[in-house]
Amino acid sequence: MGAIVIRIVACISLLFFLVPVTYVHGPVPDKNDSQFIELEPISFDSEDATRTKSGRLEFLRGWKLSSDNADFGGVSSMLALADDRFFMLSDAGVLIGFTLDEHKGQVKRPFIAPLPDGPPAENEFAKKNWDAESMVHDPETGQYWVGYERYHGVWRYGPSFARKEAEHQVKAMQKWPKNGGAEAMLRLPGNDDDPDRFLVFSESAAYGKGGYQALIFDGDPAEADLKPKLFGYRPPRGYEITDATLLPDGRALLLHRRFTPLEGVSAIVSIGDLSEIAAGEVWTSQRIASLKPPMKVDNMEALAVTVEDDETIIWIASDDNFNAFQETLLMKFRLLPGKRKRTRGKANRPASGAQNEKAEASPGFSSITN
Repeated sequence: MGAIVIRIVACISLLFFLVPVTYVHGPVPDKNDSQFIELEPISFDSEDATRTKSGRLEFLRGWKLSSDNADFGGVSSMLALADDRFFMLSDAGVLIGFTLDEHKGQVKRPFIAPLPDGPPAENEFAKKNWDAESMVHDPETGQYWVGYERYHGVWRYGPSFARKEAEHQVKAMQKWPKNGGAEAMLRLPGNDDDPDRFLVFSESAAYGKGGYQALIFDGDPAEADLKPKLFGYRPPRGYEITDATLLPDGRALLLHRRFTPLEGVSAIVSIGDLSEIAAGEVWTSQRIASLKPPMKVDNMEALAVTVEDDETIIWIASDDNFNAFQETLLMKFRLLPGKRKRTRGKANRPASGAQNEKAEASPGFSSITN
């Protein structure tokens, strides 16, 4: 019976994954501006309370987040900042911020507020079209970058999101599907001689050699005079990328989702070597974990990484699509060590990861080829 119920709910929820949302002019409902965010603990597996692992992910804690605020939900990207501070960005262009007190199961200093500015409405009858899907941050300057899907551009905001500083409606992105735009973004810190680089991933714009289109920006993608280079990213079969971030060793951590009427929603987490990216080529990553029922999983769209006592912590959040059939989840995992590859018959050659030592020391920046 449980499997049948899952399939029924999955079929209903499928509409929210596949049908584009159109904003039309109409009566504006009364809004609740509550700033209160409630946490409700969740278990990892609904059928096995002792289960805590999937692949290289070990479940530590998790919560269902809720608020009476009408703008709460739709989480599409996330940042984990210092002092247990989290910023979540919804695809409606709303920032959700809070300090997480894990042990008390509470949030402190919460706020829910729209971005100070965003793309213009598509027409005179439409509401604002702030289909924000990706977000990165520079802790040194305090600046933020947001990737907009339907607008197909990148905006830069000042510290604390106080104001918009620059915007770029990227020409190379204009043929991407309306709902397949800047789904994920990575900022690769530079150095004194080289600027930062940015990678922007399409969710569904096909790449000729396989996979989906992605762009390399040698500099700030919000600056209109910057022309990116194209490459392809091939996600796990049947899945689409939803977010990406950097691991402490400089590799990329990537999040993917899939939805089928029979199996419902599932997610895959993978790791990719940035030194293998090259303009004009197809890049891939290696799966490290899968999330699927009876594990707690929803429309997983947001990813962040922190470090605790020298251990890498992975945070995953879900997008409830502003509907009653889904939930806003925040899940905390420990990244478990991976298996080392054997180099049989190659005792006099370097270990498989040695050639990437320089790249990992500087988050893969210098290793991306032109």
